[in-house]
Amino acid sequence: MKRFVFFVALVALTAASVAGCSPKEVPQLDRQSLKLYVGEQARLTADRSVAWGSADDFYATVDEQGTVTAQHVGTTTVVAATGSGQAVCTVEVMPRYNTFVEPLYELFGQPMEAIATLETGEIIQTEQLHDRLKMVSIKEDNPKLKSRSYFCFLYGEVFRVKIMRLEAYKKDIEEIIGFCEERYEVAQGDAYPFSYKYPGNYSFPHTCGITVCESTNSQDIVEILYEAAFPVNNL
Repeated sequence: MKRFVFFVALVALTAASVAGCSPKEVPQLDRQSLKLYVGEQARLTADRSVAWGSADDFYATVDEQGTVTAQHVGTTTVVAATGSGQAVCTVEVMPRYNTFVEPLYELFGQPMEAIATLETGEIIQTEQLHDRLKMVSIKEDNPKLKSRSYFCFLYGEVFRVKIMRLEAYKKDIEEIIGFCEERYEVAQGDAYPFSYKYPGNYSFPHTCGITVCESTNSQDIVEILYEAAFPVNNL
C-alpha cells in the first residue's frame, strides 16, 4: 500500500518548483472534488501531461490515466503534478451500508470502570469468568443485535477492555459483511470466513481485528468479535 509516503515524496519534489510560478504554469483539473461510493470510478482530466498519485490509496487509488477508484469509506486527495506545480482533487468515498452501529472503539484499553461512563447502554451483568477475566454485559437496544458484551483482561492490577463481542441476527449478515468490507482491510490467512482489520491510520494507538463468524449458540445468530492488540506498556 503506497499510503502517505508517495504523497509526501511528490509534494517534496514539486514544492521547490512551485515558488514564483504563474497560475498558467500550474496544472488545471476539470474538477476539484469527487464524491464516490465504494467501488465506483471517475476519470479526472488535466490540461497537460501530469503524474498522478493518491495521498492514501486505502481510500482511493488513481491510475496513470487519472481514473480514480473508490476503495474504502473515508476521504483522501488525488494529486496531479508536473515539474512546475500541482493540482489537488479531494475524494470523498461514501458507504452503501451505513445502518449497522458498531461498539465504541474508545473503550479499547480502558479500565473496566470506563464502560459505565462511556457506554450508553445499561450494564445488566458483570461476570468473573476467571481470576484474570471479567465479562460485562450491556442491555441491547439495537434491533440488529441480540446481545453486546465486553471482555476485560487483567493488566497489572486493572481489568482493561480487550474484546468486544456482538451477537447479530443472521438475517442482517449481508449488511454487516458489506459494512465491514467498505471500511476495513480483509485479513489474510484467517481461519474464519469473514475477517477484517483496521488499516492502521486510525486515531487510537493499537491495532484491531474484526471477525464475523457462526455462533455456536444458535443457527440464527452470528458473532462479531472486535479484538484489540495493544502493547501492555502503553496501558
